[in-house]
Amino acid sequence: MIWRPKTFLIALLTTAFMSLAGGTIVFGKDVQESTGERSKQDIVLKWNTYKPMEMGFDYMSKAAIYEQQPVLAVPYAGGKLKSDYIVDGIRAVNFVRYLAGLPDDIEPDWDLQQQQQAAALVNAVNDKLTHTPSRPADMEEELFDLGYKGAGSSNLYAGDPTLYSNVLGYMSDSDTSNIDRVGHRRWILNPVMKKTMFGFVQGEQHYPYASMYAFNRDRSKDEVAYDYVSWPSAGYFPSELFKPQDAWSVSLNPDIYDNKQVAGIRVTLTRTRDQKTWSFQGLDKDTKGRYMNVETSGFGIPFCIIFRPDKLSSFLDGDDQFSVRITGLYNNDGQAAEVNFNTTFFQMTPVVTSRVKEIKLVKGEQMQVNTSFPQGTEGEFSFSSQNAAVAVVDWNGYIKAEGIGQTRILLKSYFQQNQEIFVDVVKPDKSKQVSAWALADYRKAKSNGIIGAFFDEDYQEPISRYRFAVMAALLYENIRNMPLETTPTPFKDIDDDYISKAVHAGIITGTAPGTFSPDRTISRQEAAVMLIRLFDALSQSEQLEEENAQDAAVPVFADEGNISPWAKAPVYRAVELQLMNGVGKEKFGPRGLLTHEQTYIILQHLFEVFVPGQ
Repeated sequence: MIWRPKTFLIALLTTAFMSLAGGTIVFGKDVQESTGERSKQDIVLKWNTYKPMEMGFDYMSKAAIYEQQPVLAVPYAGGKLKSDYIVDGIRAVNFVRYLAGLPDDIEPDWDLQQQQQAAALVNAVNDKLTHTPSRPADMEEELFDLGYKGAGSSNLYAGDPTLYSNVLGYMSDSDTSNIDRVGHRRWILNPVMKKTMFGFVQGEQHYPYASMYAFNRDRSKDEVAYDYVSWPSAGYFPSELFKPQDAWSVSLNPDIYDNKQVAGIRVTLTRTRDQKTWSFQGLDKDTKGRYMNVETSGFGIPFCIIFRPDKLSSFLDGDDQFSVRITGLYNNDGQAAEVNFNTTFFQMTPVVTSRVKEIKLVKGEQMQVNTSFPQGTEGEFSFSSQNAAVAVVDWNGYIKAEGIGQTRILLKSYFQQNQEIFVDVVKPDKSKQVSAWALADYRKAKSNGIIGAFFDEDYQEPISRYRFAVMAALLYENIRNMPLETTPTPFKDIDDDYISKAVHAGIITGTAPGTFSPDRTISRQEAAVMLIRLFDALSQSEQLEEENAQDAAVPVFADEGNISPWAKAPVYRAVELQLMNGVGKEKFGPRGLLTHEQTYIILQHLFEVFVPGQ
């Protein structure tokens, strides 16, 4: 089940704050030294230690996670989570603390397990997220008091399906009701935290309510030395854990910096690659856009500068560096001070996309689902079947059709929503088979998502202009791993998004003014023209063409006189690029009709030009 609920977070405030700096460092390194020395590989290795217990967002099902089930009616009971799921949340806490340069040795506080379950229970019963819940009329006073105590000392979350994702949600903390203080984040990044505990109760329709104890201060104040604790941290930082729309925060050590002199604080954020600069001051208060606030309440470290740039939509897939400069600070001796650091975002885990969106299989047929993942990144995604009686799938994406029917294969990874692959298993029919000469490339094209279930039929029959154009547009999106834009078309005989996309990409034109003729068959020379247009749309330079065509000189076809003048150049280019072949006897057969299976082959050949090895 994919969760897309509305989520709620509530952070809490305490005025009890302990001084955190100075003294002997048990941690071994101060925060700035830790973040400054880390490599990308160090972060990936730590991720492999702390990553979630399973991929996807649906592994905390109600039936699996409890040693004792919660009871949301008389006689109420908080239930008991299995320890593995609590440890999963602890791993998330330790990973984000590691990224911030803090000690990543947080442990579960098992003495608080009952309290945290009670906190989640009370909010679930009331179906309301609050630090000050009302007592349900029929709930025992002792249980309610325990839940009330837990709710008042915890980060709270509603609507997110796992404890791991709860922690990542706390760290984002950038919605309009939390951006002014990023309190959840600051509690998790409290240097003196040593232990925590989670509660998790699923209410009506399995809607989850969660709690995370926030007030632990078991770590000695002398154990962590720091000038500041920032999110994202200085140095390398994984882009998966920080969205472009998230607020930055820099919590300054109040034993070093004066949190009473804040009126003149200014922040400058600069993107290195293009020197784009954002300048922040206290007047930037758009909670949905450019924002800045200086917050000195007792959320963890009581001196936090919060800022968020506007019009920042994405980070580069490669390294994307930003520099931060904070001026207008004063140390506790009254001297002017400033903070400067660089953050370099990088992609820690690969973005994985299934090339196959839907597939038709014959009972007993086996087929691999190919993906867009980079080589050498196995283990960062997994496959599962929703109905093994219809189709099974292994870890590498090999599907076997077991029985007649329909099901979905799920592709899961750690930071992406689950992707669904529709599978339709049909009875074998010897009268409907791909020709032997086309079978190998047909199987490749099917694995690469070129042949959707809708197009997997009528193999020896001519293909229509509509079907060819749609398959061409889908192939463009497949190879580029991004959707084509639509555009108004001049055609009066068809209104279709994929025809609009093909027009936008320059792949197709009409057969007459205002006419596309979608049901008309397509000749081989017409296919060559569309194919070369698709090739050109996909090409980034002429170098790709030259590299593939340099050893592929083509003699003049014996039936060249039958090739229309408008198609002659595309025909020879298609053959030179080894996208199409002749029909034998040194002929091209320009006016012959293109069949479905011939379409599969030429589109697979084009795919191999841009995606070698699949």
